[in-house]
Amino acid sequence: MSTAAMLPRASGAPLAAPLAGVRVIEWSGSMSASFCARVLCDLGADVLKLEPPGAGDPLRHTGPFATHASYGDDGALFAYLNHGKESATLDPSNPTGAALFTRLIESADLLITSVPAPRLAELALDGDTLRKIQPALVSLAVTPFGTSFAPHASTEHADANPLTAFTDFTLTHHAGYAFHQARPVHAPNEQPPVACADREVALATGVAAANAALWGLLEAQLHGEGRSIECAELDVIAHLLIEPVADYGRGERTFSRLREELQGTEVAGGLIWLLPCKDGFVMISPREEHQWERWVELLGNPPWSRDIALCGERSARNENWMVLQDQMSTWTREHTRADVFERAQAARVACFPVSGARDLLENAQLNARRFFDGWQGTGSETLRMPGLPFGLRTSSGAELPRGRDVMSPRLGAANRAVFAGRLGLSPGELETLRQQGVV
Repeated sequence: MSTAAMLPRASGAPLAAPLAGVRVIEWSGSMSASFCARVLCDLGADVLKLEPPGAGDPLRHTGPFATHASYGDDGALFAYLNHGKESATLDPSNPTGAALFTRLIESADLLITSVPAPRLAELALDGDTLRKIQPALVSLAVTPFGTSFAPHASTEHADANPLTAFTDFTLTHHAGYAFHQARPVHAPNEQPPVACADREVALATGVAAANAALWGLLEAQLHGEGRSIECAELDVIAHLLIEPVADYGRGERTFSRLREELQGTEVAGGLIWLLPCKDGFVMISPREEHQWERWVELLGNPPWSRDIALCGERSARNENWMVLQDQMSTWTREHTRADVFERAQAARVACFPVSGARDLLENAQLNARRFFDGWQGTGSETLRMPGLPFGLRTSSGAELPRGRDVMSPRLGAANRAVFAGRLGLSPGELETLRQQGVV
């Protein structure tokens, strides 16, 4: 059965897209920049993605792939980052391509790029130069380090430019975030920190960049002047290091990844346990005394729960957490995660199931909020992928569409509309440019 049937549809009238009429040009090889542009596209912006002639964005050829989609249109990650956009092919490093690029800028409101600043200046496609053509243009550079940090923005050694050499893996280590998130461990010398999971750097930077773009567009609308905005992935990652910076501010100077055995599970002022169930695990956190009392009542008030030395006070529960975990697991192993979760919630005890990908797709709350979009063009099956992480609704009940049917842009599908329709090139001129590798 198609998963499209599982996608609830919006109940209110459609809300006019907040960014309707805003023209965005995306010229980048960055997932961060692509996700930024996709968020703006979700809000109604008209996003034109410029891809290299021939092969297009490398993510088109990066898995995972949809089983029944046409070859070249089956990249799931590419679809997630780019659905809703128009695709045109253009090589702005070619003088003719650069001229076409500047003509497109004449009617653009926002340029999103990940091309290093020195290269943009060399091609005369930097923000200051382009604003001589379009004064209200907002140019947003999404790069690993930004353009103003001399040690990493230098072009002195062009053959080893760190702006292109860094990956998410090395960037998280450079920022110190990998060290922070991969602790504590039993053997730090044998268990090195790893990179962020699930494209965290790209997605977090994309959201930050989208916020910056909205600010720039509002400023341009209010004052009629464009802005040059830098969004560095390093800045975004460092911004997430709240706890280590706070620890340092309190005077801590010795940082270790070594796990201290039997340290307990004291977290945020309470106790937590990871308990096994029939079909996985739940996390339980009866932090307050009244929550603990309701939790053991839910367990049937077993004899061990009346042992004051074992669990009569929170300090005792903290000291004996491993024993209590074994005792509580006797009950949870007889139930499913959903059963434990629902019973604990009904008893007003903090609890949640530990979920995997399939659990998220079947999550009743996410589906009720129409969180998932349906990716079309993949044969008879509609595949679901995350949509906007927020909803918009007016006082009259109009809603920004959620749970939408989305399509991945075909490579160069907008070439004729852009170069012939918008720029006035003839079919012959367009064919010549294609043969020359410009489009």
